[in-house]
Amino acid sequence: MFVKEATVVILVVAFFSVALAENNSDFYYSKGDSTKMTPQEIIIAKEKAILDRWITGDTFGFIEAAAEEITYFDPGLEKRCTGKKEFYDWIAPFNGTFSFPNYEFIDPQVQMHGDVGVLTFNFIGFMQDGSKEYFNTTEVYRLIDGDWKLISSHWSQTKPKR
Repeated sequence: MFVKEATVVILVVAFFSVALAENNSDFYYSKGDSTKMTPQEIIIAKEKAILDRWITGDTFGFIEAAAEEITYFDPGLEKRCTGKKEFYDWIAPFNGTFSFPNYEFIDPQVQMHGDVGVLTFNFIGFMQDGSKEYFNTTEVYRLIDGDWKLISSHWSQTKPKR
């Protein structure tokens, strides 16, 4: 009888240890394949995946990543987009209307503040005609229901001295 009770206790302790370790998103996040990534790594990987879609003209990566409360600025807007519907209405019509050969994602940095990560980076888009477009970018992600969602996005065009 003692062996059965001890086995049950060991199994319960093991279960809760695994559950607590998997739910500790302050330090690591499991992608379900035994690969552990920090929140900073996840945010950067998510942004790169969105940008990889963007250069093909697929605007829905940004839409899918957006939280309901997203705020968005870019050089083509006179005022901020507020909320996912406004963001969708602005971004969706561009889907499939452009593409460019490549981009550079320069010096990404994520500053963590609890369940919020502020990603800043420089972006260079290489255009079909050989020209380049330069942006300073700030993307704010928040952990919502286990997924890092974009809650604020700001793209500022710049012309750096190079």
